[in-house]
Amino acid sequence: MTLAFLLSSICVFLTQDRKAYSAEYNLQSWWLVDSGKHLDWDGTCSYMDQWYEGVRVWNAYKPGVIRVDTFWIIEDVKISDFYNNNTNVVGVCSSNGTIKFNKYHMDKLNNNGKLSVVIHEIGHALGIAHNDNYYSIMYPYFTGHTKLFNCDKAAYDAAYKKY
Repeated sequence: MTLAFLLSSICVFLTQDRKAYSAEYNLQSWWLVDSGKHLDWDGTCSYMDQWYEGVRVWNAYKPGVIRVDTFWIIEDVKISDFYNNNTNVVGVCSSNGTIKFNKYHMDKLNNNGKLSVVIHEIGHALGIAHNDNYYSIMYPYFTGHTKLFNCDKAAYDAAYKKY
């Protein structure tokens, strides 16, 4: 490597937001994953294409954790829609076993935007809390990101050990 390359790499790194490269994460005090380390879902919503893709994104990192509920398995989370034009909430995951998507906001998003919200809410069901990394899928505000960042993976690894 040339000295010019090293200097330009260092300068680029130093001018970047270091938080974006951090593996820092936060976990919630609750998760919807069962003691068998599965998140079995049931229900339906208006965004099933994005739901299936969101499940695929998380399962690509840890295969088989998120599964569709069957007659033989107890449901861990139920997905559905709601409509409320008096809130900025686009999606919500609750400790009582629900993930709900606000049609008022979701219907205004493109497919990637909807997918971003779905992946984020599944992250909460997995026990992952918000963090302050803009590039993270678990950033508390809408970004449109659809890929797991290093801190999302680190959080999932840590949460998985607690299930």
